[in-house]
Amino acid sequence: MSEKIQKQVTDPEQLDLATRAAWLSFIGGYTQGEVAKRLGVSPVKAHRLIQVAQQQGMVKIFIEGQPARCVAMEQQIIDKFNLRSCLIAPSDHVNADDDDTNFNEVGAGAARLFYNILDQLPPSSCVGIGKGRSLLALAEKLPKINRTDLTFASVSGSFTRKFSANRLDVVQQLVERTGGEGYFMPVPYLARDDKEHAMLMAQASVQFSLNLARNADLYAVGIGGLKTNHYLHSVGLVTDNDLEELRSAGAVCDLIGSFYDINGQLVDHSLNGHGLGIKAAEMAGKRVVAVAGGFGKNLALLGALRSGLVTDLVMGELTAEKIVSMMEL
Repeated sequence: MSEKIQKQVTDPEQLDLATRAAWLSFIGGYTQGEVAKRLGVSPVKAHRLIQVAQQQGMVKIFIEGQPARCVAMEQQIIDKFNLRSCLIAPSDHVNADDDDTNFNEVGAGAARLFYNILDQLPPSSCVGIGKGRSLLALAEKLPKINRTDLTFASVSGSFTRKFSANRLDVVQQLVERTGGEGYFMPVPYLARDDKEHAMLMAQASVQFSLNLARNADLYAVGIGGLKTNHYLHSVGLVTDNDLEELRSAGAVCDLIGSFYDINGQLVDHSLNGHGLGIKAAEMAGKRVVAVAGGFGKNLALLGALRSGLVTDLVMGELTAEKIVSMMEL
């Protein structure tokens, strides 16, 4: 290795740059010239930074290693919430407010973590799978792994009232990447009322799926925020009145159909009895990997973390900065 490259390897600032250069090149899909422009360096230096990342073994199918400031925030969050792991995906600060870029970054980081977890699961394990755009980003980035013994089971119903496949139901994508078996929950995400809830939950096919989900060895879930453009509202599963009542009750977080306040407590609202799937509390004591892509989920993340159910967390750098600043609220 040349003296110049050796200096880059031992200089923490240059190593941080090398990690970002690799992320932009291999995950972001930027050209060498675009990487140089993003980082404010020459094309020659961008090439050298990517070379450093490769020589340091950071680049496999995904990028291993984050800038030092991300690692420091990870440790703060792990210590505060007693997590098993926290992975903060470095942000492309030029496109810092772009939702698609953020989901891409978080999905790539989550895929790395999830790949390693799946690789170490005991034979014939069952994995409970939530829904949402964050998990879709994970599934799209997950490399293929030969785990035909695994079972993937939805932990909740669909985000639509049609029982056809929904793009945010990622079980099928995970089956395709592992060779395992998959099971959907053949109901919508929320029931309209107590009567519909009782009727749908009594179905034999639903009870079979529920049993699989309740006995899962590992869970991967998204975190829903109760903001104006909350997804359940946009697809008509909750009304304007429902959303306003949830907020008035203090709800900030949707965790697989259970609604929590900022202190991690279930709110007093009828929708907490209308979720079609397992209750979030039934994941207690298991490994729960939460993936939080997108923006505006700061309060939701605090509620989910304070519930004590989340054991592993993946999010973007800018979201992590806000979480760290709010942890003492």
